[in-house]
Amino acid sequence: MPIQPTRRALLAAASVPLLGACGRGSGDDLEPTELTLATGNPGGVFHRYGEALAKVWQERLDGITVRTRGTNASVDNVREVSEGVSDIGFSLADTAADARRGRGTWGEPVDLWALARAYDSFVHLVVRADSQVRAVTDLRGLRVSLGASGSGTRGIAWRCMRAAGLGTDDVESVAETLQRSADGLASGDLDAFFFVSGLPNTAVLHLSQDMEVRLVPLGHLVPRLVRDHGSEFSRSSIPASTYGQERAVDTVSVQNYLLVRRALQLDLVQALTRVLFEEQPRVDELAGGVRQPNIGTAIYTSPLPLHPGALRYYREQRH
Repeated sequence: MPIQPTRRALLAAASVPLLGACGRGSGDDLEPTELTLATGNPGGVFHRYGEALAKVWQERLDGITVRTRGTNASVDNVREVSEGVSDIGFSLADTAADARRGRGTWGEPVDLWALARAYDSFVHLVVRADSQVRAVTDLRGLRVSLGASGSGTRGIAWRCMRAAGLGTDDVESVAETLQRSADGLASGDLDAFFFVSGLPNTAVLHLSQDMEVRLVPLGHLVPRLVRDHGSEFSRSSIPASTYGQERAVDTVSVQNYLLVRRALQLDLVQALTRVLFEEQPRVDELAGGVRQPNIGTAIYTSPLPLHPGALRYYREQRH
């Protein structure tokens, strides 16, 4: 199992000269490069944020072309970045940590590197407003979408249900994408669906505008999730105004990481990291409301190491 770096270790590493540190660092004169950014489901924040980032990176970095690739998100993206199918990708922190440590669905440790810790995602358990479901245990015997195969949502949904004492035979589980889950709840084909996303989630927002929905509280599950799976989970709340709820909803949040392929050149990764922070107003124009990385917390990607190009950028911000 990889050793998790402490803040002291990160800062110590940042003070060590890196290979190529005397080369270009401004983001100018980069070699022409085509990059692929793995995002997520349409209607999710990974997708919206990824589309905006791709456009901004192309606008600011001459010779750099970025195409987005829609996926079922975290599990797919970890595989794609580690195997070189995509160069950059979003992942929930628990999925990435499992892969780096070689646990859960991963048979052996996966070589993963991070560009930054991004925003936090929130676990949504969505039901119709008139549903009798008030707690996770009320899902017993119901038809529930746990998220698409290859998504981080699916893994977290199972973890939440197990933390509440439910097993695989207690619900009629289906694997649906975000939009199909929302459509299924609206049509009555589903009783509930899970999705893990930043705020606001466009598909859930549109659903809440078309019909009355309710979010089921999950925050009480956090101690069990942390004990069983790690510190990537926290207790948070979704503001009432997000989806027109009567009150804020206590739920589970999990960090997100922006993954990057280790083989990418230091200068290129440094430039990508720089634009990630310098162009946040432009990203907000393209994807309004998406919470963007904070440079003070972006280095906290344990157990994933930061790519040396990203680390070089963060080190320069200390001076």
